[in-house]
Parts: sequence; C-alpha cells; structure tokens
Amino acid sequence: MSYEIPHRYEPQIQEIAQAQHISTSEALDRIIQAGIERYVPPPEEPGVSNASLFGSVKGPGAHGSKEAVDRYIAELRSEW
Repeated sequence: MSYEIPHRYEPQIQEIAQAQHISTSEALDRIIQAGIERYVPPPEEPGVSNASLFGSVKGPGAHGSKEAVDRYIAELRSEW
C-alpha cells in the first residue's frame, strides 16, 4: 500500500524527525503507529473479559450505574 502525504503535513513531519534525530520515513512510521494505537482497540487476550463492573454485579438494585452499585454494596455491608 502506498499513500501520498499531503504537502501541508510535510513541515510538521520534518520538525518531528529533526527533533527526534530520525529520518522522515521513521517519523512517518511512528506517526502512523501512534494513530493506529489510538484508533484501533487492541485485540482481547484469551480468557480476559472486558465486562464492566456495573454489568457483572448481581443483585437487586445493582443494575447499570455507579450509584446503583454503591447502594447495593452499602446494603450488603449493612447486613454484616
């Protein structure tokens, strides 16, 4: 794949390369990598769940919000 860099970005890319003492090609590589890391979520690791705390807490009144979870935890603690 190839991509022509718009001329308006060339001065900024050259500044980055000079500031980091690298070639413009390496600067472009780092810029693209940073963009990919920002916009593409990393793949999930096997056995790791991204379930939120709010969705995973079971019990009456513990559905969907931080406040509901806090109330539910307070209720559980008061039972001790």
